[in-house]
Amino acid sequence: MKMRKGKKFVLSLILVMALVLGLLGCSKESEKTITNLDENNSVVEVHEKQEEKGNIDELMDREEEKEEGEEKTAEEEKATEEEKEIESNSKEQRDTEKEETDTKKEEKNTKEISGEASKGEKDKKNNVTVIDGVEYTNYKGPVQGEIKYVEGRPAEQDSDRRKASGDIGSPYQVDLRVTTDFGHSKIYAKNVGMVKDEVGMEVLFRNLDIQTAYGGGFVNAINGIESKFTFFTGSQRKKEDWFYWVNGILAPIGVAEYRPEPGDVIWWDFHDWETTMFIPAVIGSYPQPFKSGFFGNNPGTVILYTGDYKNEAEQLKASLEKQGVKKVDIAVYDAKLLENPAKYYIVLGVWEELVKESTITNSRGKEINLLEETNDKNKFIGVYAKFEEGKLHALDHRGNKKTSHTQAGTIYGYAAGIGATKPIWIVAGTDDKGFKITFETLLNQPEKLKDAFGIVVSEKGVEKIPYI
Repeated sequence: MKMRKGKKFVLSLILVMALVLGLLGCSKESEKTITNLDENNSVVEVHEKQEEKGNIDELMDREEEKEEGEEKTAEEEKATEEEKEIESNSKEQRDTEKEETDTKKEEKNTKEISGEASKGEKDKKNNVTVIDGVEYTNYKGPVQGEIKYVEGRPAEQDSDRRKASGDIGSPYQVDLRVTTDFGHSKIYAKNVGMVKDEVGMEVLFRNLDIQTAYGGGFVNAINGIESKFTFFTGSQRKKEDWFYWVNGILAPIGVAEYRPEPGDVIWWDFHDWETTMFIPAVIGSYPQPFKSGFFGNNPGTVILYTGDYKNEAEQLKASLEKQGVKKVDIAVYDAKLLENPAKYYIVLGVWEELVKESTITNSRGKEINLLEETNDKNKFIGVYAKFEEGKLHALDHRGNKKTSHTQAGTIYGYAAGIGATKPIWIVAGTDDKGFKITFETLLNQPEKLKDAFGIVVSEKGVEKIPYI
């Protein structure tokens, strides 16, 4: 019994000790756990603080960066603002300068425009027209093709109502002449203005009362003197019309196509053409054509002489050069040069001597005497002087003898054929004395040739031929 009690006591003691040990173990474990927690907490706190510090550092760094950025941005913004301000000021300055420049330009343009306007007003006031840089005064524009009279109605019925538009002021001039009856009656003579490159019809319309026909290219009437052929019929119809020469050469084209050159002599004559309408050369525009040529072309002049007249040829050459003729040569007379002339020729000599040296074989193989042929044809080729049996006869437009001289000379022009534009002038006398008085007229009294188709010179004076 006592054994059982002892065993129970031991077992109880073991249980108590186990319980104590268990409690002690639990206490240590709890302390350890707490310690671990503290450490964990401490670690956690440290990590959290470190992490928090890291975040703060980062935030601070970022803030610093932000502040730096803000400072930088502020500086940049400040710089930008300063730049903007400078740029703004520069822009304002540029704008101001531009405005000032524009203002100056506007003022300049205004002045220029004002000046041009003033000039325009002045031009308008003074009737100045500028064409290709050339100033013309009182120019009213082209009138080419205008019909100034009613076709078919007598020109004299309209001439009082339809007047010329008036001459113009121009640096370019032409000598415009109008005559009737082979130059015996003068209607008009004046140096008038022309526009460069215009046609001759324009010159006529401005200065004369013109009636045209056949579409506007034919001059039918001048200052009321009308063709007796165009609009007339039956017994009233006559062969009387207007013809014109440029520098003494019959124009091969209409005046609506011809373009004058400055210095040209434009000569219109109204006359009977019953015997011939072919008068290829006239002497009344001297020193033309030798000075200016024809239609802008001047082939040059050659003075041909016979016998002892070389000295006269040299004198005439010097006289022509003094009058502005640039290309002049002299040579011994050669009739072959006259068949198809390449230049303008002036032939000097006594008629009989010239005839002796004028026999040639022409281009058709026929032997002819050039001057005898010209003398025989006379009125049909516009020659109104005839040498015959030692005398010189002055003819009318029908070839009738009007005066005769035993000692005289003549000056006339003719051409090699219809449409030829290189005339041949003959200065010839019945004898030496007849030649010399004629030559002296040409050399020292050239005004005696003005408006003449040809002349006969004798001791009685100068006769214009043909007679009417």
